[in-house]
Amino acid sequence: MKNGKLQAAVIGLGEGFRHVKAYRETPDFELAAVCDPHPDPLPERLARRLVDYDLAHTTRRYHDYREVVNDPEIDVASVVSPDYFHAEQAIALMEAGKHVLCEKPMTLDLGEAAAIAETVRRTGRTFMIAHPTRYTPAFILAKKMIARGDIGELFMAESEYAHNYRHVGGDGGWRKDARRDPLLGGGCHAVDFLRWAVDDLIDESFAYGTKKGLADWPIDFDSYFALYKFKHGVIGKVMCSIGLSRPYTMRSVFYGTKGTIICDNLSGKMQLSSVPFYDSPADSTAFIDIPVEVNSHNVEAQVKLMADIILRGAKNTADVVEGARTVAACAAAIESAHTGKPVKVRNDF
Repeated sequence: MKNGKLQAAVIGLGEGFRHVKAYRETPDFELAAVCDPHPDPLPERLARRLVDYDLAHTTRRYHDYREVVNDPEIDVASVVSPDYFHAEQAIALMEAGKHVLCEKPMTLDLGEAAAIAETVRRTGRTFMIAHPTRYTPAFILAKKMIARGDIGELFMAESEYAHNYRHVGGDGGWRKDARRDPLLGGGCHAVDFLRWAVDDLIDESFAYGTKKGLADWPIDFDSYFALYKFKHGVIGKVMCSIGLSRPYTMRSVFYGTKGTIICDNLSGKMQLSSVPFYDSPADSTAFIDIPVEVNSHNVEAQVKLMADIILRGAKNTADVVEGARTVAACAAAIESAHTGKPVKVRNDF
């Protein structure tokens, strides 16, 4: 702490400026350092953002994450580097006594997920996974409606991660890296949302994969249909594709014994068809529109929760176990797509 504020650092400026903005706008934090491996001079886009946020005069700038690890003033670090660096960096930061807000996915490897969980338990540091769907207004409302029984007993749920990657390979092409399977790298958004909304453990997965849209990318599949069997009987489905041609969406549908919810992270309304909202059951197939705020990457809410956990003892609702279970659910579907067999999902982290 310095001047009564937690000292924060952001590692990875390609996607990290949402975190930069959030720390700058949250009273409990002072943005003390940013870190990006690009050598000077920085690419024009990053250099321009440094100027836009006036970072050149207000923060320390590092080129190696180990400089953040070794900075004694840093209390909290956001890990916003490419997915395959998350485990190494998060573990090193916690070993150095720092709290970590880690971008999704937590890691691309089940062994690394277990190692991160063990480090959290051993060091006692706060570790939070930045799954943005948990802070999206429409998705928050959908979860509340399901929990209070607005659509009766939930029995089926589906979500999709439809994102055309043809022209968004990321700085240095990190999204094209063969280590980054699209279901884990991007589809984890939809998988985590289903896990969170259904509020149950996933027992088993069966999936199919195909590769037609991005045939030249060094990945096995660019599109998936993944089925999930939850412990208490709900059936889930995730469609993930980075090789399709359509606007980005995470349209999600929840089916209950008395109604249906349709929502999307980029829509200003969600739809509800629910028997309790109508005088006559005959009318219950009609949808009503419910206005919602659009905020699909609500990093400000994540950063605020991080401060509340560290300073005020708030519950960590996106802890290391939650992050690991989403990785495991994705990994099981990927294995199933390769083997053609159902795969049990690991939940013991």
